[in-house]
Amino acid sequence: MSLPHKSHPLPPAKRRPTVRDIAKEVGLHFTTVAEALRDSPRVKAETRERVAAAAKKLGYRVDPMLSALSAYRSSKRQPVYQGTLAWINCFDDRHYFSNRTGFYGDCYRGACLRSEDLGYRIEPFWMSEPGMTAGRASNILESRNVAGVIVGPMPHGLDELNLVWDKFCSVRIGYSIRNTNLTTIVTDHFSNMRMVYERLRSHGFRRIGFACPADLDDRVNRHWSGSFFAMQSREEEANRVPAFLDPEMHGSPQAFTDWYHQNRPEVIISGGARNYYNFLNEAGIAVPAEVQLVSIHTDGLAKGLSGISQSGVTVGKVSIDHLVGSIHRYKAGIETHPKTVLVSGEWQDGESYNGRAQPPLPAIPASA
Repeated sequence: MSLPHKSHPLPPAKRRPTVRDIAKEVGLHFTTVAEALRDSPRVKAETRERVAAAAKKLGYRVDPMLSALSAYRSSKRQPVYQGTLAWINCFDDRHYFSNRTGFYGDCYRGACLRSEDLGYRIEPFWMSEPGMTAGRASNILESRNVAGVIVGPMPHGLDELNLVWDKFCSVRIGYSIRNTNLTTIVTDHFSNMRMVYERLRSHGFRRIGFACPADLDDRVNRHWSGSFFAMQSREEEANRVPAFLDPEMHGSPQAFTDWYHQNRPEVIISGGARNYYNFLNEAGIAVPAEVQLVSIHTDGLAKGLSGISQSGVTVGKVSIDHLVGSIHRYKAGIETHPKTVLVSGEWQDGESYNGRAQPPLPAIPASA
């Protein structure tokens, strides 16, 4: 009687390399390797580089399930100090962000809160200090074992920051330094405009205008005007209102009121809304009785007006989440495929809009 055929077992699948495998490769304790893979400043830079090279050689990949479990366990423990994150400030005021109210200050406060949750400390770095250069700043940050860099919003007109990016894991807030490929955390300006526009339409408004300094619209990559034009393209031609893209950063009162009288919008969506609110009142045009006004960014000077809050605290928190993720993955330097993370704004009620459409005013005769 023949014995049944015994099948050969399948060869075992290739085992995933572990932290202990890397430790054996480089001759270090596995806890040191784990710290190095997180880019901890407690491990020397040359050691972190040696560990990173060994991890690449062995084909080490972070296990997402184990990372999730580790993150859950960490959230249940009091955070221990992980390192320092540098917040880049290019304004003339050394304490610009910590003293600032509005969106910029909110971003900084959100970043500080999230950093504390994760065991990091935010350290402002003032780029406008006399004698400071990008090269000197890079050396100082490296000597301080800075774990990561957050580029805060930049002053108007300044769009270059030549740090030695290969030394750091970095993110930026907003569209500053456009020619540098970093992950960008930003308010979703395009969707915010659409949110406002659709809200106004649902409240019965048909002649909807848009007024904004052209430079301010450029600063948000023209997402406000692009979204407005897209929404206007769906309107009947009689209800389309040409945008007023102001050539003056702080507003042109006469040109703006001329635009208003010529086009008679029922409601105006505005960037730099506080200036236009004042221009209307100074011209004897009551807000919101005669025309209603909605700010596309109610933070800062536009506080108290109706419109969109840009959720600065959330933007700051998200920037830290992404930066710490890059640190854990050892993703330093310029990115070949930079990402943009969009954070939705929120509607805020205020004094300049009551949600009730008014009957359209008669057009002014051409001879007037």
